[in-house]
Amino acid sequence: MPVIVGGHSGTLAQASVVPLDDACGSWEDRAVPGLSADERAAVERAADAYLAAMNAADWARVAQSFSEDGVRIPPNEEPHEGREAIESWLSGIEELSSYELSRDMVDGLDGIAYVRGRYAITLRPVGAPAPISDHGDFLEVWRKESDGAWRITEAIWNTRLPMSS
Repeated sequence: MPVIVGGHSGTLAQASVVPLDDACGSWEDRAVPGLSADERAAVERAADAYLAAMNAADWARVAQSFSEDGVRIPPNEEPHEGREAIESWLSGIEELSSYELSRDMVDGLDGIAYVRGRYAITLRPVGAPAPISDHGDFLEVWRKESDGAWRITEAIWNTRLPMSS
């Protein structure tokens, strides 16, 4: 399994790909250490709070689940960058009928975690005559911030519904 090793500038052009050998191990065989049990539990508590805020349609609290510079990347739209933009986009939801998440994977290392899973949502946008439903997959990157709280720094989701023509 290759891993990208970069220089201090962080540019991909200065990065090289090197294979992990048996001495290094891999994520799959858990030889590379991941989140501790306490860290995993803290990420899951933060993710549960995010889900509760969504189901309460408390958009300000949802936005606080993101880092100040957090980004949400919805399908077929430009990214929403920063808490204010995230809350503004969410305020376009007039009615949230249901929001469900299932987590397939929670892992990470050194103050960074990822949560991958599936979602199902039914909502009515402001001005829409009827609710719409969607389901698909999501990936969130969480960061442990200086106050000790875990917050989403990047979130992307992909619908499993076919694109309409």
